[in-house]
Amino acid sequence: AGERVGEAIGSFMEAFEEELRSFRRLLPAWVPTRGRRRIAEARRSISGVLDPIIARERASGEERDHLLGRLLAARDEDGEGMSDAQLRDEAITLFTAGHETTSIALSYALWLLAHHPSIQEEVAAEGRAVSGDRPPSAADLSRLPLHRAVIRESMRLYPPAWMIGRAPTEDVQIGGHVVRAGEQILMPQWVVHRDPRWWREPLAFRPERWLGDETEGLPRFAYFPFGGGPRVCIGNHFATLEAVLILAVWLKHHRLTAAPGATLEPMPAVTLRPRSGVWLEHTAR
Repeated sequence: AGERVGEAIGSFMEAFEEELRSFRRLLPAWVPTRGRRRIAEARRSISGVLDPIIARERASGEERDHLLGRLLAARDEDGEGMSDAQLRDEAITLFTAGHETTSIALSYALWLLAHHPSIQEEVAAEGRAVSGDRPPSAADLSRLPLHRAVIRESMRLYPPAWMIGRAPTEDVQIGGHVVRAGEQILMPQWVVHRDPRWWREPLAFRPERWLGDETEGLPRFAYFPFGGGPRVCIGNHFATLEAVLILAVWLKHHRLTAAPGATLEPMPAVTLRPRSGVWLEHTAR
């Protein structure tokens, strides 16, 4: 089931990019383009996995201490619970936001470290010094500053959420331009994170920029991999913890090198997926 959902989400991402980057995005929503048919097919595939699980949990009538159980138990201000469609949408959102983005961030981080072996060795040495032979834990986070710097720098260069949108609730003027209420404003992290006005050597992988005072005094939204404001990603702290600890575990046991001939091509869909994956070679430490 997990593989089926993963394949469906991958197909959805590719179809979304196809629609976004072609004239088809200008067509009315009812026009059945190839990408829209693929998106509908992916939605049916995911529903085919999740709907029986939701039905089984609802029919059991038991309160279970897991994510779906908590969603089933949730009630709005009128005491109403979620419909099956709402539960399915929440599950898909949480899977995409909580799994897809962290795995992408780690993929790019490992690619960058494989192409910067001296930094990789420094990171691995920090991990060994902090946790020795035991697995790293959440309590070690503050003692892994270089690991955190690598994740931050990776998300600066390759932000999993590469662009976000907002719509003002009332007319607003920005830089001399009037944006009407309800109009979409697109804010690309990919562009802002590489802007030389804010970043020294903006295209270089330099985790050390996060270890001193170089990034102090940055404008508030010069770096916003998790968005910002009232709608900032609620999982930002957990995602950072998760990525740092996985990175620490991996580098403790593996040395990464670039695979011969491998290239990296980001795919700007819903998230910034590597189009053909991330290909690396590893050996045991």
